[in-house]
Amino acid sequence: MAQCKKDAIRDGILSQSLLLFKNKGYIETSIKDIAEACGISVGNVYKYYKSKAEIYEHIITDEFLEELHDILSKRTMKFAELQLTPNATHLQVWFDKEYYPFFVENQDKLIILHDHYIGQEYDNRVNVIADNIISYKKKAYEVYGNIVLNKEFLTFSNLIFKSNITMYFHILEMDITKEQKIKLLKQFDVYHRAGIDKIFKELIK
Repeated sequence: MAQCKKDAIRDGILSQSLLLFKNKGYIETSIKDIAEACGISVGNVYKYYKSKAEIYEHIITDEFLEELHDILSKRTMKFAELQLTPNATHLQVWFDKEYYPFFVENQDKLIILHDHYIGQEYDNRVNVIADNIISYKKKAYEVYGNIVLNKEFLTFSNLIFKSNITMYFHILEMDITKEQKIKLLKQFDVYHRAGIDKIFKELIK
């Protein structure tokens, strides 16, 4: 019974911190804020976590970051397959059942990730992800279309990917239902794909 209570307190600290980091911001949130939200003392918070940074690391885990990178990589491969093999409409099932739900189900974590990593640290993280995504894009075009992409297209794709990240966060932060967010994400991706298709065709003429 005692262990169950400890687990409940530990989980409560994480869930309340998640909301505070999202709504108030990581920097502006104090351990005192977390303690008050949980209805416990500051000292009790420190019994479970050594610092605010440790709480953050238990919310935005390495496993979550790896999952995010993995799903973005799969998106790149599947987008390329859809672009080069128009009849592969079955791929849309993956987007509907896995890709878009991942973003709305983890929207609080994603908003915290975006809002906390401000400035150079955030830019560096996005640059690393963007570079990895571009490498998957090159691989996808080689696999599905036997096409070697030129440097101009890859540079442009890198810029587009970064702008897409910003747009995704804008949608996730909107005060609308999850279903409406999924619809907007899908509409944005249709717009994105149409633009990329046009530029791609111009560059390979």
